[in-house]
Amino acid sequence: MESAMEEVSSEMAHDGEPPSVLQEDVVEGVVELQEAVVVEEVALQETIAEPVYYPEYQFDTQWTLICGTKKEFENNKSQGFLKGCKWSPDGTCLLTCADDGLLRLFDLPADLYNSHKTTFQGCSTTELSPSLRIKEGEIIYDYCWHPHMSSWNPETCLLASSSKGSPTHLWDAYKGSLAATYRAYNNVDEVEAANSLCISPDGEKLYCGFDKCVRVFDVQVPGRNCQIRLTKSTDGLSASQSGIISCIAVNAALPSVYAAASYLKTIGLYSEPEGTALCVLEGHRGGVTHLKFSPDGMVLYSGGRKDPEILCWDLRNPGQVLYTMNRTVETNQRIYFDLDPSGHYLISGDTSGCVTIWDTQMGVETSASESPLLSMKSLPERFRCRVNDDCTNGVSFHPWLPLVATSSGQRHLTCRLDDSVHDSSGSESSDCEIDDEPSARHQSRENSVKLWWAGNYNTDHQEA
Repeated sequence: MESAMEEVSSEMAHDGEPPSVLQEDVVEGVVELQEAVVVEEVALQETIAEPVYYPEYQFDTQWTLICGTKKEFENNKSQGFLKGCKWSPDGTCLLTCADDGLLRLFDLPADLYNSHKTTFQGCSTTELSPSLRIKEGEIIYDYCWHPHMSSWNPETCLLASSSKGSPTHLWDAYKGSLAATYRAYNNVDEVEAANSLCISPDGEKLYCGFDKCVRVFDVQVPGRNCQIRLTKSTDGLSASQSGIISCIAVNAALPSVYAAASYLKTIGLYSEPEGTALCVLEGHRGGVTHLKFSPDGMVLYSGGRKDPEILCWDLRNPGQVLYTMNRTVETNQRIYFDLDPSGHYLISGDTSGCVTIWDTQMGVETSASESPLLSMKSLPERFRCRVNDDCTNGVSFHPWLPLVATSSGQRHLTCRLDDSVHDSSGSESSDCEIDDEPSARHQSRENSVKLWWAGNYNTDHQEA
C-alpha cells in the first residue's frame, strides 16, 4: 500500500509554483471531470424513481454450491483453464472463456427463475452443460456482453470478442453465428487484434484497446472505419499514457467519461466525443488488468496483475485513493472482481482459490490534518471462503438473484528434459521427465464453473 501512496501521478501534483502549460491543461481536465461528476450527483439526488429491489445476501455462513461443471473443460489439447465468467445483463445465461479458444454459454437453471420471490428450496440441476459454444481462431484476449442483451429479444443477444491475429467479432449469442466484424489495421495494413474491449452503455460505440491508442467503432457500421484516439501525447502539452491498453470501462452514470488502463500501471480518464485526456492516475504495483465504475459513477475500482491491492479512486477528487482492498494475486493472470447491482458489495477471486467480499459502504475515516493520500486505509473483509482448489480467476454477481458464479484454473508449467542425466547413484538415464510444477505441488488443478447460492436457504443442504 505504501507504493500506491507514493506513486500518485506526477501530472496531478502541484508544488505551489505558477503552473506550467502542462499543469494548466491537466488542471483544466480535472476541473471538467469534477464539474461533470457533481452535476451527475445532483441529478441523481433530484431524480424521483420507483423503488429498486436488490438481491439480499447472507455472509454469516458458507455459501451453498448449487451446480457446476468440470467435465466440459477436461480432455482438451490445451490445458483448458478458465479465463473468467460474466452473467448476461438480463441474467438468463453465463458467458465463459477458456484457454481452448472457446466461448461457452450456460443457461440459468430453470429452478432458479422464481427463487427471488420465495426462499430458495434447491435446484434439480447438478451438472451444467453449455447451450452454445463459439470457436475463436486462437487465444482469446477479451470478451464482453452487449449492454442491452435480452433473451426475450433475439436481436439484442450479442457479445463481442477479440482473439490473437483476428479482428474483433460481434457474435449472435442466440444462434452462435457471426453478426459483424470490426477490423483494425496497423501501419503496414495488416489486421491487428484488440487487446481489450468494451461496449458503451447505450450500445452504440465499441471501444478497442491497442498499443498507445483506443479505436472506437460504430457498432452499427462494421468494417474498418473507426476513430483512432491516441493515449500517448505527442505535443507534450496534455496528459499522456503509454503502453498497451489492457482494459476499458465506460461510466454508465456519466457516459461521457471512460477509463482506459495499461500494462504500464497507469489509468487514463478520457471524455467524449473526441477522447480528450482528463488525467492519468498512477499507484498500482503491476499492470492494470480490470476496471469497474460504481453504479453511481462517483468512484472507480482498479486491480492489476501481481498486485495485492484493488484501489478505489474518488472521481470527485481525481488522484485521491479512498481505500484499498487486499487480495492474493501472485501471477500475471487477469483476476476479475465485480460489484453487486447496488454497488454495495465488491467481490474478487484470488490465486489461492478463495473469494473475498468487501462492504464498500463502510467508508474509511480520514483525518483532516492528514493528506487524503496519506490517510488511505485498507478496507476490512466482510466475507471470505474457499470455493476452488485452484486459482479463482472469475467472479460474477447475478443481476437479480443472490447468486454468484465463479470460474477457476490457471496455467501450470511442465518441464521435460530430453538430455541424459545422472541420478544420485551415478547411473545414467535418458528422457527423464522432471515435474516442474511448483504451483501444482501445493495446489490441485481445477478447471471449473460453479454457481453458488449466497442468500437465504431454508432446507438442510451441504454447504461449501
